[in-house]
Amino acid sequence: MTDSCKVLMIFPLFNAGSFWNYKEACDLTGARYPAAPLGLITVAALLPKEWDVRLVNRNTEDLSDEDFRWADMVMTGGMLPQRNDTQHIIDLCRASNKPVVVGGPDVTSSPALYGNANFQVLGEAEEIMGDFIAAWRRGAREGTFQAPMGKTDVTKSPLPRFDLLKLDQYLHVGVQFSRGCPFSCEFCDIIELYGRVPR
Repeated sequence: MTDSCKVLMIFPLFNAGSFWNYKEACDLTGARYPAAPLGLITVAALLPKEWDVRLVNRNTEDLSDEDFRWADMVMTGGMLPQRNDTQHIIDLCRASNKPVVVGGPDVTSSPALYGNANFQVLGEAEEIMGDFIAAWRRGAREGTFQAPMGKTDVTKSPLPRFDLLKLDQYLHVGVQFSRGCPFSCEFCDIIELYGRVPR
């Protein structure tokens, strides 16, 4: 199989009225959305350098038919407030016979809800992407990839692909320096997924 691949990364819409929207703050500053999709651009940095990657953030721009036709593969996923749109994107891919990879905290917490995706990537991407890429190169077009027990050494995580962002769309662009959280907020599953001790 050829070693080139065109990957369309789609960051799903957050549900309207979600905590994550900060609409009024964005309106004041002229931004389209508060924060850039740091997880997806980190995954992009884990892909082979020879693969072409495009990013569409559905919170800031429309998904065009041309972007969709261009892609060999779609990668998507996110948090619980993005579940509805993530499932919509998966349905679009399946209807168009585009292989779709779903990852992120929501699929990791609730994989059964994403059974219609071609691929599920469960857990921290740094521990999984090598196996996923090898399987794709062998011709696999479905599968589940689960991170091993233990926690990723975040000092070995690559520099995210900031070049994929349209920086003028965002209120701020974050820099990840740790994972895990010392708090126990009842609405959040981060401590279950990534640990109670920041690393």
